[in-house]
Amino acid sequence: MSERDDVKTTWRVSDGAEEQLVHHVTMRHPRSKPCNCQCPWLLDNHGTTVELFYDHEVPGIPMPDGGFSFAPWKRTRVWESDLRDGLDGYGNLCHVRLPGTQLNPDTTWDVVARQCSGALVMQQREVLRHVVRGESALTSQGAARVAGDMLGREIAEHELAGLDVRELVEHAHPSLLDPMIGSDAVAPPLSEREMDEWERLIR
Repeated sequence: MSERDDVKTTWRVSDGAEEQLVHHVTMRHPRSKPCNCQCPWLLDNHGTTVELFYDHEVPGIPMPDGGFSFAPWKRTRVWESDLRDGLDGYGNLCHVRLPGTQLNPDTTWDVVARQCSGALVMQQREVLRHVVRGESALTSQGAARVAGDMLGREIAEHELAGLDVRELVEHAHPSLLDPMIGSDAVAPPLSEREMDEWERLIR
């Protein structure tokens, strides 16, 4: 896959303090599983505090001072800001910044990162729950957007109930059933019934 083909989407973000400053974000396709042991959506990391270090980090990109805490309220805040509505935003991005990330002379950033595998898995699980139950941790609009992303076509909110769960599972992220991805602060963990039913559809 070429670098251009690896780009999933791009968007621009205005600086809240100075509207004339516009940051450019490039989101590459997600990896098949969380990219390292510090993904905030991995259960083993919840409640821990670590010094952020990535062996594939872009040199010179500043890290937070002191330790980073994987607190449940942070997942809730990220989810509420854009993930629950299926919108493109920083909540979709992996924390790791890729080559191409740079601070420009006008103090705007070009940010390059992959789509966060953990966040995507959480969204796709909630699409399946929305289709089966009629509700989930996603808004109806968010479920339609994420379902459309999974299936590669536009999905309207009124079409959700009629979607084929098997087709959705077939197009889901490879880590859909990884029990180590989750956040009780956002949505219930995978149940044994869900894992059994969805695993049968993958086979």
